[in-house]
Amino acid sequence: MPHSPPTLRAATTDDQTSIVELCKTSLTTIYGTFMAPERMRPWVEGNEVEDYVRRMWPCMTVAVWHDAVVGVVAVDGRVIDLLWVRDDVRRRGVGSTLMNRAESVIFTTHEEAELECFAPNRMGLTFYRARGYRTIRRYYEAASGVDKVVMRKPFAAPVQTGSRRRWSFWSPTGAG
Repeated sequence: MPHSPPTLRAATTDDQTSIVELCKTSLTTIYGTFMAPERMRPWVEGNEVEDYVRRMWPCMTVAVWHDAVVGVVAVDGRVIDLLWVRDDVRRRGVGSTLMNRAESVIFTTHEEAELECFAPNRMGLTFYRARGYRTIRRYYEAASGVDKVVMRKPFAAPVQTGSRRRWSFWSPTGAG
């Protein structure tokens, strides 16, 4: 795998098969460590993922390396609805590159971004916290049998400096 960053582009109808394959493989790899197989079955063996991708692909951005989809992010309003990176390219900046794109899209029209992550997904929670996401609530999801964590990241927040208040703005490059 090259050290150059992936190319990001809007997903197309032609990407649907690659996105479904990436999602199903990632579901098994990541969720399989904490979710009962019978809970994953509708997603992995059924048509849940295909139906989701068919419905959501216009809201997706894909990361491409050597003509292969290696990552995907879906944005629905202010919500980052899905983020998957192919296992063999994790920890190489693909997820961060996709998140930067998703956040820049969200923050053009919303004051905060929101996402959900399964509570036992320590790698995911660590990644999102490092990007400034904070837990706002936790709930039990009956379909998966696992707790989920809802997280938010504000675009702008007032910062107290003595008796004056100024605004601190997030930027996708981290400068700001």
